[in-house]
Amino acid sequence: MKFLNGRSIYRFNGYLSIKPAIFILAAAFMIISLNLCAAGLSTEEIRGDLAEAQKAFQKGLELETSSPKSARDYFRSSILHYRRMVEEGGVRNGRIYYNIGNAYFRLDDLGRAILNYKRAALYIPNDDNLRRNLEYARGRRKNKVEEKEREKIFKTLFFLHYDLPYSVKFLVFSISFALMWMTASLYIFVRSGRFKIVIIIFAIISAGFFTSLMVERINFTESPAGVIIDDETVARKGDAVTYQPSFTDPLCAGTEFKLIENRGAWWQIELVNGARCWIKSDAGETITE
Repeated sequence: MKFLNGRSIYRFNGYLSIKPAIFILAAAFMIISLNLCAAGLSTEEIRGDLAEAQKAFQKGLELETSSPKSARDYFRSSILHYRRMVEEGGVRNGRIYYNIGNAYFRLDDLGRAILNYKRAALYIPNDDNLRRNLEYARGRRKNKVEEKEREKIFKTLFFLHYDLPYSVKFLVFSISFALMWMTASLYIFVRSGRFKIVIIIFAIISAGFFTSLMVERINFTESPAGVIIDDETVARKGDAVTYQPSFTDPLCAGTEFKLIENRGAWWQIELVNGARCWIKSDAGETITE
């Protein structure tokens, strides 16, 4: 796998390299889609940071073999420019988080790479390059926490809830809800059994997607997803170092979790296998900034 201008290029399974022209279009699209109304930085400053970030990343790629130390410095510089756009410019853009993840990956910082890939997925959930990079990074983790069987069954049965992004579910709900009321209005004038069936179908679709939206919103707010960013952190049975470790081995960078309770310096988290434990709050970050 190679990276170029912050985008991944796969050369296996028949996947072809991306032509330079696409990078120009992608960069133009990124600039246009940025939130340029941010109060912290001007439009010109955001564009300048974007150009510097891409330039630094490209330079890092060029020096990776001949001068690894210098390459890492350029990757760090790229991250600083991207982070400035996010933190000072207020930019929230999937491509920015995606490129931050790529830069952290080149620095072998799996925790922050996965964290930023997951942040990017909030904005570009159907991007194939992002999905592949995220899965590749997950495969490099030291911890192998298996998802609990019940969760796998739920994801299979309710695949529309788990697989469709929030924006798509909202669109389907809006359309089906509007069509339900349009059909109901027609039914007032044309008393047809077929109209009644159509109304019921649209009502079921609307109710199903509305429930999915509410569940996702509640989970997103009350139990935000997060990622361990420390190389290793000891998970404990309580919110103090005096408590016994929850597991034989420490949790490693890139381990994903849901935040259950926030007690300031300590977080109670739930791993994908359903196990709950406590970690120091600075050992992880949630994907919502």
